[in-house]
Formats: sequence, C-alpha cells, structure tokens
Amino acid sequence: MLRENVIHRTKFSVASNLMVNTGFSLGYLIAFLWGALRLSAGTITFGAMTAFLQLVYRIQGPARDLTRLAPAFVGAFTATERLMELENIPEEEQGEAQMLPSPCGIRFCNVTYNYGAEGQLPTVSHANHHFAPGTCTAILGETGSGKTTLIRLLLALIKPLEGEIEIYGGGERQVLSPLHRCNFIYVPQGNTLLSGTLRQNMQLGRADATDEEMMEALQTACADFIEELPKGLDTVFAEQGGGLSEGQAQRIAIARALLRRGSILLLDEATSALDADTEHQLLENLLSKKDKTIIFVTHRHAVVDYCDQVIRTSRQE
Repeated sequence: MLRENVIHRTKFSVASNLMVNTGFSLGYLIAFLWGALRLSAGTITFGAMTAFLQLVYRIQGPARDLTRLAPAFVGAFTATERLMELENIPEEEQGEAQMLPSPCGIRFCNVTYNYGAEGQLPTVSHANHHFAPGTCTAILGETGSGKTTLIRLLLALIKPLEGEIEIYGGGERQVLSPLHRCNFIYVPQGNTLLSGTLRQNMQLGRADATDEEMMEALQTACADFIEELPKGLDTVFAEQGGGLSEGQAQRIAIARALLRRGSILLLDEATSALDADTEHQLLENLLSKKDKTIIFVTHRHAVVDYCDQVIRTSRQE
C-alpha cells in the first residue's frame, strides 16, 4: 500500500511539474511572439514590449508557486497514510529479556519469508540452517539474495511466515522472539561512532564497563593503536569517528559491541575496511575463546577459511 502511494505521488509530481512548466513556458513564448509582431507592426514601442513581458513574468511567478502546492499536498497525504500504517504495526512481545546460558545456538527449521508483494517469490524459502554454539558461520551472497532478511529474522525484527527459529543454550530451547534479542551482539555495516571521547563511545556498549574491560575489548578487536594515543580512552573524536581511518573506526565499533553480554555475535560487513592481515588476526582473537557463536555476513570469500560452515544465499527466480 505504501509503495503504491509513493509511486503514485512520484508519477503525479513528475507529470504535474512537466505540464505546468510547459504551460508557463508556452504562455511566455506566446506573449513574446505577440509583442514581436506588434513591435514589427509599429503599434507598440520596444519599451512597451519589455514592460509587457516583465509583467507576464511577474504574474507567472506567484502562479507557478501556487501550482507547486499540489505535489506538496499529495506528499503530505502520503506521509499521513504512512504514519497511520506505522500506528497499525503490531506491538512487539513485551516482557522481561530472556538471557540464555552462553554460548547459544540458533536453528532455522524450514523457514520461509517474503515481504508480501503480490506475485513476489519468497526472499527466504524453506531455510534449514544450524548455527551451533561456539562456531563461526559465514553467510555469502550477492546483493538482493536475502542476507539482510536473514539478519532481520535472527534479530526477531520480522517473523517467519512458515517454519520457526529456535534459540538454545544450557539445555534450554525456545522459539526465538524479541525477548531473546539480548543474546545478540550486532555490529552493523557502516560507521556508527558518535562525536565525543572514546570512553563515551565504548560505554554505549555497556555503561558500567571498566577501563580494563574496555582495553581488553579493544585489544580483541585489534584496536591496539589506542595505546599509542596521548589521551588514550579520553581521546576525542568527531562525528562518525572523524580523525580515524575507516578501518580504525570499524575496529572500535567491534570493540564496543564486545562489551555487551550477549553470546551470539552478528557481524554485518563489519570488517569491509580492514586489510586481510588485520581481519585474520581479528577472527583468530574472536574464535580463540569459543565463548561466542559468530555469524559473519560478508562479500569477502577470504573469510571462509576461518569459518566452520558457509551458507550461500541466492536470488529466488
């Protein structure tokens, strides 16, 4: 419904702007030709023609501004309908967060999901994947092959249309729900650092983390360069880690995530700016403790060498 409204608004805006601009341009052209004919016939002077064209332009300006309100009204109605749709989104399951013993495992049992578009093939179709506790899994696939949908399913942002997803650990086995989201450590792609000190950024991972815990997480994430900074954890960065390279910012974002208490580490292209040696060392550090289940969503096939299993996604045709 929303997609159809947006398409309708876009088509209306393009068509109305084209018609209005064509009409005004044609009107100005007619006025110019009329003035030129009168000037050649000697019935008006050049000054009168110039004044007439200026008057036409001054009239067209406000009229053109008024016509621009029509697409704005359509846009406002579309935005209003979107807000109404957002209000109708069912509320997530409420309750106390359910932290399972570490490390946890995840099992996809015949999971199918699509986004509801008429005639659209399922983005994920009858998926059966097992992410065993303490293992590292690489999810590889081209753009549009369902990797992002898998992430949303893992984080319980969407529910399977068919099948179910289980989370288990310490002898407990439950159907995955938003209440289990506390078991996940999610590192999204892109730069997610905020302006402020390094300590303030790290505390976003866990507010009560000590300096020793922060430094340990930074070392695990191969962010040892922090020790060389004069102010250490009190070093101030601009928005999105201004003053750092993209690779350094990514390592700090991973270190911040490691301060969280979850046991399933979900990395979404989180090492795209790292060189091969640094990425290799980072994976070795993460895998050495065997206390986390690592799910690595990536385009880089070099990661496969360090993973226990590989899941390759493909577009449904």
